[in-house]
Amino acid sequence: MLRVTPQISSLSSETFTRRIVMPMAGMIVVAVGLVLAFVVVSADGQNRLEVSSSTKLAETALNVNQRQMGRNLRDYAVWEDVYHNLHVNVDFDWAATDGNVGANIYEGLGYEMAFVINPEGETTYAVIDGIPQKANALDFLPEGLDGLIAAGRAQVKPVVSLLEAGSDVLMVAVNSILPPSIDKATTDPASLSMLIFVKQLDATFLTRMGAEYLLEGLHIVRDPALLQPASVPLKDPAGTILAYLTWTPATPGYELLSLLLPPLGIAILILAAFAWQVVNNARRSTSALEDSARVVESYAQTLQESEARFRDVAEASSDWIWECDPDLRLIYFSARFSEVTGISAASVLGKPLEQFFSSDSETDGWAQLLEGTHEHSTFRDLRCFYRDVSGNSRICRLAGRPIFDATRGFIGYRGTATDITEEVEAQARANHLALHDALTGLPNRVLFRERLDGAFEGKRRDTQWISVLCLDLDHFKEVNDTLGHGFGDALLVKVAERLRLCVRPGDTVARLGGDEFAIIQVGVNGPDEAAALSLRIVDIIKEPFVIEGQELHIGVSIGAAVPDETNNDPDKLLKCADIALYRAKQTGRGTVRFFEPRMDNELQARKSLEYEMRHALGREEFVLNYQPLIDLRTQRVTAVEALLRWYHPEHGLVSPEIFIPIAEKCGLITPISEWVLRTACSQVLKWPDLRVAVNLSPVHFRSRELIDTIKSILKETGLAPERLELEITESVLIKDTAAALDILNALKALGVNIAMDDFGTGYSSLGYLNSFPFDKLKIDRSFISSLEDQEKSRAIVRSVLSLGESLQMTITAEGVEKIEQVEFLMREGCQQVQGYYFGRPVPARELTAFLRKWKGFGIENAAA
Repeated sequence: MLRVTPQISSLSSETFTRRIVMPMAGMIVVAVGLVLAFVVVSADGQNRLEVSSSTKLAETALNVNQRQMGRNLRDYAVWEDVYHNLHVNVDFDWAATDGNVGANIYEGLGYEMAFVINPEGETTYAVIDGIPQKANALDFLPEGLDGLIAAGRAQVKPVVSLLEAGSDVLMVAVNSILPPSIDKATTDPASLSMLIFVKQLDATFLTRMGAEYLLEGLHIVRDPALLQPASVPLKDPAGTILAYLTWTPATPGYELLSLLLPPLGIAILILAAFAWQVVNNARRSTSALEDSARVVESYAQTLQESEARFRDVAEASSDWIWECDPDLRLIYFSARFSEVTGISAASVLGKPLEQFFSSDSETDGWAQLLEGTHEHSTFRDLRCFYRDVSGNSRICRLAGRPIFDATRGFIGYRGTATDITEEVEAQARANHLALHDALTGLPNRVLFRERLDGAFEGKRRDTQWISVLCLDLDHFKEVNDTLGHGFGDALLVKVAERLRLCVRPGDTVARLGGDEFAIIQVGVNGPDEAAALSLRIVDIIKEPFVIEGQELHIGVSIGAAVPDETNNDPDKLLKCADIALYRAKQTGRGTVRFFEPRMDNELQARKSLEYEMRHALGREEFVLNYQPLIDLRTQRVTAVEALLRWYHPEHGLVSPEIFIPIAEKCGLITPISEWVLRTACSQVLKWPDLRVAVNLSPVHFRSRELIDTIKSILKETGLAPERLELEITESVLIKDTAAALDILNALKALGVNIAMDDFGTGYSSLGYLNSFPFDKLKIDRSFISSLEDQEKSRAIVRSVLSLGESLQMTITAEGVEKIEQVEFLMREGCQQVQGYYFGRPVPARELTAFLRKWKGFGIENAAA
């Protein structure tokens, strides 16, 4: 027996090892391996989800910036002033003014470059780092810009894409310059100038975008080998990858592994030691088995600690974890729930899921979740609402997956919830800013157009009346120029407040840009209500504005239009209102005009004439006629006046009174005036000892290049400066006396002569004689024509002649047509005359023949 006992004991040890210890050890090893594999796979999955989420954020960030850039560009491209000052005529002074297309493009909108390219592909205007200058866009954007411009001409909305310039990646937006007042359907896209905004994707921009969208270390690389785990390719319009936008995404999976792997490793080591001890000591006694039991107990403790660590990681997350049973009753919330919502988990546990969370959408999976279908699918990004401890509505995003028991029976859902209230509110604020004017808070041009489209839809359904009013403030520019943009902005805010008070709740008041506003009236009974509103606005804007203790007075001009069979769509109605506004400002400020079809006809005729005038120089339709100026003492021709004539191939002779104002308005007067000066100076060289007099337009007089232009023409033609006489009217002196004096002094320094034309018709002409360096006064023809009938006219002429003698100025009488006028002027000592009595304005060839035949006018000098 003594020998058997050890044998039985040995058999028992072997049986215990084979049947119990070994299978248990194997199961534990397999379980630990599965847990380890699950943890690693889960960690890797979390990292991939984080990379995917941050990639979507990066793509969203680029799209948001591109859309914002397109909206900013669109606001400028449809601006009426931009069309007239950067397409019709390139007015560098206007464009460079801050608030137009100058430094505000860089300082206010953050765009490093802006260009205007005309239909011929030339860069007519540029703003580089906030500094207006003359530069070629292709020097900065040599690759891809032509294709982007072609795409921009083909559509109404802005085209925004990425281009490469050297080592830089640029975001470039292109749009045609076309205001609402012009029907795009009647406009050749190739005839339009293009407005371009450029934003460099530099470190400052990327740092700001990375901070806004939680993208750490956001930067651009070109070598794919240098990419971070997360990246987005930056492509040009052709799909070519220019570079990569890359960043360092968060690694929540690896952080979780760093917490879980150490205890799991310890558990595996303990398990290995335990298994080794069991195999090698199978024949030990009960005490050895008890020791093994204690090891198992120690292992269980280790697992509990590992679970505790996992729970700590879950509670440290920014999201909270939730769990519900098969009936969708909430049964678990992590501690983070109470920190975010302020609600104790106990007060919510046991409630149905839809009692705490709610959704406003039937299409986002919420209804399917509540229906409890047999599929029990995983869901994520489910947008829901809940109320925090203060009763405020909050927005969250739910994600969850079904839980199954060992028999694959559904036992509920487990998932996470993320509070996205601030993110949603930020997006709402961004949307509001995109549709409203930042200064006044009124709807901007984009929202105005949406409301106008909506008003037309309502009109079609309910047959209600609507009207559109276009408003432009009178004398606003004077406020800006004299008091500064700060006063101008404050004035615009107060104007917006008054306009809101004038309309009804259903109407829309919008600021379209600058000092331009527009109103949509809905539900009106007819044009009379629009007229009543317009007059009310005129009256309320006339009332003084008080800003910083200073009283300001402005007015408003209004153009109104109501739909009829000819303007029964939003574009035409807005265009009609704009045409009526143009007529209101043309006929006198502070007035209201309703659109009439003849207004459009007149405007189209004016535009047609303007279009034809643009080609008149090239077609040689402009000619100069010359009228002689006679010295009464010697009866010799001493000078000629160059007079511009336009011989239109279809309309014949077009009066200067018609085409000169149009040329001044559309910016053509400067090149026309330069042609007149050059032609007159070249022609007078063929008439030795004669001077030539040329009228200067007020617009050309205020040009920065006037002095350089005249200097260049004199040098080019070889005409002596004293043989050129420039005639100006009093209107050029009224707006800016100091600037006019500087220009006149510069002209005198060149050696040319200066005459005041139409003297006696201005209210302050005598004051100008004391301040400005005039060589000659020209008595207006209205006084000469009435010499025989009105004693007042004779007295005025005598006074001017006496004044000229005292000031040692030459006096020229215009419009002399009768011998009696000549005799009177000779008796009174007038030096020089011109008029039909001596000769009409004729072409240069006929004047040459006139000069050969001229022998005097045959009246003895009566001055003696």
